[in-house]
Amino acid sequence: MKAAVIGAGGFLGGVLCEQLCRSGWEVSGYDVAEPARMIQETRFEHLDILGDELSLPEGTDAVFYLAQSLQYREFPQCADQLFGVNVYGAVKAARAACACGAGFFCYTSTGNVYRPSLESLAEDCPVRRDEPYALSKLAAEEALSLFSGRMSVVSVRPFGLFGPGQQKMLPVALLRKIQAGEPIVLEPAAGETQRTDGLEISFCYVDDAARCLQQLARRALASAELPAVLNLAGPEPISIRRFAVTLGGILGIEPKFQRADSTRTLNLIGDVSRLRALLDPAFVPFSEAMQRTYQEVLNHGCATRCERSERSQRQPGSV
Repeated sequence: MKAAVIGAGGFLGGVLCEQLCRSGWEVSGYDVAEPARMIQETRFEHLDILGDELSLPEGTDAVFYLAQSLQYREFPQCADQLFGVNVYGAVKAARAACACGAGFFCYTSTGNVYRPSLESLAEDCPVRRDEPYALSKLAAEEALSLFSGRMSVVSVRPFGLFGPGQQKMLPVALLRKIQAGEPIVLEPAAGETQRTDGLEISFCYVDDAARCLQQLARRALASAELPAVLNLAGPEPISIRRFAVTLGGILGIEPKFQRADSTRTLNLIGDVSRLRALLDPAFVPFSEAMQRTYQEVLNHGCATRCERSERSQRQPGSV
C-alpha cells in the first residue's frame, strides 16, 4: 500500500513515516524543510503547501495531512498563514488525494477545538469559535467533510502528544523548568483550597498516536465505516504534577512547584470511548512511555533534540 504524509518532518509525522515503512507501506513524505532524520525507505519531497503545486503519486491509498501553522498565536498579523496552512493547505491536499485515487484522508485537528471545560470531552461536546487556532481547525474539518463522498475522511483531534525527540509544547517546557530548578506553576480549579495537582491532560504517547492513524487507514481501506471526527488521546488524564514528578524521577531531580493565585476553568481530557470501540488500541503504560521518552535526556544530558530544533524551524510547521 502507498501512503503520503504531508508534514513528514514534524514530531508525529516522523514517527508515522517510520511506523508505516516498518509495516510495509510505500511512503512519500512532504515538508517545507528536510527532516533532520528521515528513514531511508521514505521518498521525501520539499513542499511549501501555500506556494507549491501538489501532485501525489498515482495509486496512493492513504493521505495524512499533519502540517499546521506555527504562527497560531500571532493573530491577526499572521492570519493568512494560519488559515492558509490549516485550512487551504488541507483542502489542497484533499483535492490532490482525490486526483490520485486515494481511499483515505486523515486530517490532524486538535483537542483545543472544544469549549473550555473541567470535564471529559467527547466528540459531540460544544466547540469554540472564539479563538483563531481552534476556528481554523474547525473550518478545515467542515471543509474536508465535503470530500467524504469521494473517499473516507477522518479529522482526528489529538490531545497532549509527547514522546522522544519532541521539540516544543508543554512537555518540553516542563523538562526545561525541572532541569533549571525553576518552579512549575500549578493552577487550581475552583474549590481546590488545599493542594492542587494543576491542569489535567490526556497526554498521548506519540507511538500510540501514530499506530492509531495507521489503524484508521487500514480500516478505511478495508471499507469500514469511520466517524468524521475522532479524539486521539491517552487512556487517562495526567495532572501536571504527576507528569513532572514522573519526569523528575527519571532525571533524578525533584521538581519544584508553586501554587498560582488564579484558578483554572478547564482541563484537556479527551473521552476515548469512540476510539476504544473503533480500534481497541493497546496503549503503552504512562510510566513506560515516559521512560522511553526521557531516556535520551538521561543518557546525553541537556544536549537534546530540543536544542537542535532551534536551527531547523519550519515555516508552515508540522504536528
